[in-house]
Amino acid sequence: MTQSNHRVRVATLLALTVMGSAACAPRVDRAVVPGLAVQPNAPTHPDTIVYQRSISRGGHDSSTGTRTVVMLVIAPSGGPTLLEVVQRFPGRGGEIVDTALADVHTLRAVAHQSHQPTRTMRFSFTGTNAEGTVALRATAGDSVVSVHQDLGGPIFDSNVIELVVAALPLRAGFTADVPFFIYERGGRVVMRVTVRERATVAFSHLGRRDVWVVGVAIPGAPATMWIDTEAHVPLRVRYDLTGSATSFTDERITPLS
Repeated sequence: MTQSNHRVRVATLLALTVMGSAACAPRVDRAVVPGLAVQPNAPTHPDTIVYQRSISRGGHDSSTGTRTVVMLVIAPSGGPTLLEVVQRFPGRGGEIVDTALADVHTLRAVAHQSHQPTRTMRFSFTGTNAEGTVALRATAGDSVVSVHQDLGGPIFDSNVIELVVAALPLRAGFTADVPFFIYERGGRVVMRVTVRERATVAFSHLGRRDVWVVGVAIPGAPATMWIDTEAHVPLRVRYDLTGSATSFTDERITPLS
């Protein structure tokens, strides 16, 4: 990706954050969940992480490529410092590229943009609302739907859910109800995050690591996440699709710095 394209993408996302700001301008550093502090592992320089993706169907495992995550801290002129997270992964018959912006200190969602083979979604999170558009691609022509969803307060973006979980104050017995944005489910979705155990687990590329094994009650796709207890980063994420014998797993193959 060229620097020019990067600037255009960031400028587009930042423009979204201005939508509706005159009506409501909350403190960006406000915690998403009162009393629940997060400690984001923000990179000091652009960081690229690669995960190997595999799918299990009916007991048969197969590799389906990789998911690449690029994280960068940006400081817009006159605005708060933000964490930009760009993800590329296979999906919907092609490649999906998601770009999320969050407050670097709290991971509070600021904006999101998703380019998929069948649709493009753009959202900004201002005040207690999600505002944006969903453009659907079809042979009969594209259609654009305006989006306004009441979120009831600050929120995390589900597209960076594993980063949020890794930033939580995980410990034995930890459990919390955490709100994430999912457009298809009406906006605000509260998910129970629970530490199941602390264990030493062998990973294909990283060897044996001490991890928190965390369950996340995602509707339709409950997840299990393996979070490194020392580095506070996700090493493996598995999603079990409800109603089918299918799951997909992403395992980090990039060495820990």
